[in-house]
Amino acid sequence: MGLSCFIHLHGNTAEATSLGAAAERELQQLKRKLGPSMAVLLHTPLAVAGADPLPVAQDARLMLCQLYCPDDGALTSASETIAAAFSGLASAKGVHDVHAHVMSTEWLRSGSPEDARAPGEAVSFFVQYDGPAENPAAFHAYYRSHHVPIVFRMPGIRSVTYYLPTKTPPPPVGRAVDRLQVVQAVFDSADDFVKMRQSAERKEGLRDFDNYPKFEGPVTHQVMRSRRFD
Repeated sequence: MGLSCFIHLHGNTAEATSLGAAAERELQQLKRKLGPSMAVLLHTPLAVAGADPLPVAQDARLMLCQLYCPDDGALTSASETIAAAFSGLASAKGVHDVHAHVMSTEWLRSGSPEDARAPGEAVSFFVQYDGPAENPAAFHAYYRSHHVPIVFRMPGIRSVTYYLPTKTPPPPVGRAVDRLQVVQAVFDSADDFVKMRQSAERKEGLRDFDNYPKFEGPVTHQVMRSRRFD
C-alpha cells in the first residue's frame, strides 16, 4: 500500500501532441530529481478499435500524471519540486483546467506499471467515481466484496489497482479536488482491452452499478497508454 498523487490536465485536444512532448521532458527531469523512492508515470489517451457497445460516459483528459510513493512523508517533502515541474505544463497553450488529488494505492492484483517490478508500459483503463456517497464506508465495502470479484473474472486484465481518498494534500498544482474512488485495470495490449470491453463479464459489471449503495456524481471511463519513467 502506498500513495498516488494524480494531476489531471484537461484542454484542447489540438494541443495534445505538443503538450505530451513537453510533459515527457518535464517528467523525465522530475524523476531524476525525485530519485528511486518515487515512481513517475504519464497516462495519455489511447484510441482503440471499435466503439464501446455500452453507453458509458468517457473522460476527456489530455493527460493524467501520477506520482507514486510509499508514504505521505516522501510526497510532502517533494511538494515544491513537483509544483515547480508542473508550473509550465499547467499554463501551457490549450490547457483549460488542472486539478490534483492524493489517493491511497492498493494493488488488488499485482502488475501495475507504478510497481518497479512490473513492466513500465501498459494499457490502463481508468474508472473514476466522483461521488460523494451517502455512506462512503458502505460503498467501498460493497465494491470490494461484490464488484471486485466480477472485475477479476473479466478477461485479459493483467492487474487491478484500487485508489481511495486520503487526507494528504496534493502539491499546489491547479486546484485540489476530491474523488470517491478510482479503479485502474491494466492490460498488456489494446487488443486485450477491446476483448474485455466486449465481454459478458463487463456487461455483468455494468449491471452491478444498479446495486451500489447510494452515491452521486458521474462515473467516467478512459482508456490510456501508461508509461513509467525509470
